[in-house]
Amino acid sequence: MLFFPGGTLLDKTTKGYSFFNNFFSELGRWRSFQGGTQWVSFSTFTIAMLLQSAAIFVFNLQFLKYTNSATLNKYAHWTALISGSVFPFLLAGIGLTPCDLVLSKHMFCVRVGFGLMLPLSIAYTILIRQHHLLPNRYGNVMFLIVIAIALYLLIIFFGPNPREVGYVQQTSQKIIVYTMIGALLYLSLGCLKYLQEQPTRR
Repeated sequence: MLFFPGGTLLDKTTKGYSFFNNFFSELGRWRSFQGGTQWVSFSTFTIAMLLQSAAIFVFNLQFLKYTNSATLNKYAHWTALISGSVFPFLLAGIGLTPCDLVLSKHMFCVRVGFGLMLPLSIAYTILIRQHHLLPNRYGNVMFLIVIAIALYLLIIFFGPNPREVGYVQQTSQKIIVYTMIGALLYLSLGCLKYLQEQPTRR
């Protein structure tokens, strides 16, 4: 964000990154709104998306492995396995499809990717709360993510057009992304504590 040259969908002359009027994806544009290069924001955004994708992919597999989820609830296990394996590739796709060059492919990755987060979060909520793999507070956090993602999907598909209203879609994206990051960090810390309490399963 610090190196983003500026510009929004509604005003290409703005300077710098606007938290409420720019999408995250605009950091990964191949060229700026003014037509110049923005190599720093483009490269760092892409690298960040690829690293996050790899981390989520590995985390999901390890979570399902160490919790023996397949023996607890096969439906929740397979839902988490499939959605949690496909979602990281779509997340990487968001970074690898600059919105100014291949918008249709980029939006496909955004919509389907966030759509897969819904069944993934539901499966995690069931595995944590129903089978007490972790204290219920972790399941409660995942349930809040379910609600947040459902609301965000409604905004994506039925909210105001960002080319007409310059802050609703952009701001809601920030809220859901930062909420997801915080929830996954909290869940990761809970899983580390879980492993430390069960050393024979590491």
